[in-house]
Amino acid sequence: MAKILLVVAHPALEKSRNNIRLMKAAASVDQVQIRDLYELYPRFYINTQKEQEYLEQHDVIILQHPFYWYSIPALMKQYLDTVFTHGWAYGKGVNKLKDKIIFNAITTSGTRESYSEEEHNRFPLASYLVPVNQLAFVCKMRYLPPFVMHESGKADASASSLHAKHFKTLLRMFSNNDFDPEALKALEYLNDHNLDTDTTATPVYKT
Repeated sequence: MAKILLVVAHPALEKSRNNIRLMKAAASVDQVQIRDLYELYPRFYINTQKEQEYLEQHDVIILQHPFYWYSIPALMKQYLDTVFTHGWAYGKGVNKLKDKIIFNAITTSGTRESYSEEEHNRFPLASYLVPVNQLAFVCKMRYLPPFVMHESGKADASASSLHAKHFKTLLRMFSNNDFDPEALKALEYLNDHNLDTDTTATPVYKT
C-alpha cells in the first residue's frame, strides 16, 4: 500500500465547499495523511523538519489549492521554499524524495476552454504549473498532470460531490498502486482517466 500526503493551502477554506469536500473524501481513504497549512501555520512559520519527515514517510504528494492569479497561494509557496531545501530535497547525492509522485489538485473559476492560446488565459493550465513540474524534476520526483475542477464557483452540490467522488477513486488507485504512471503522464488532467464506477456517466465538472 502506498502512503499519500495531501498538503492543503486555502486561505479561506471555510468558504470553499469544493475544497472541503475534497479533504473529506481524502480523509475517508486509508493511507492518507492531511496537512492543512493555514490551520497549522497561520503565522507562516513552518516547521521545516516536521514537514520533511512527513514527506519522507509518504509515497504520493498532492498539493491541493485554489488557483490564485495563475499560481499557488502564498503559504503553499512558503511551504515549498522552506521545506524543499538544498541538501535535503535536492543536491549531490540527495535522494530523499526520489521516485515519489507529486501533482496538484486545483480548483479554478475558469473554464477548461479558457486555458488556450485563443482565449483570455492564453496558455494551457499546465503551463502555469511548470515551477512545480521543475521542482519535481530537480528533486528526482515523478510529476503527474493536475486534478482540476473548472468553474468551481458555479459548481452545484451534485457537481461538487461528483468531483470529490472521483478524487476519492483516484486516491484509492494510488494507495493500491493500481495505475500506470506513464499512461497518466500522457493525460492533460488526471480527471481524464476513467474515474467513474459507472462508465456510462459523464463527469459534470468537465467542460
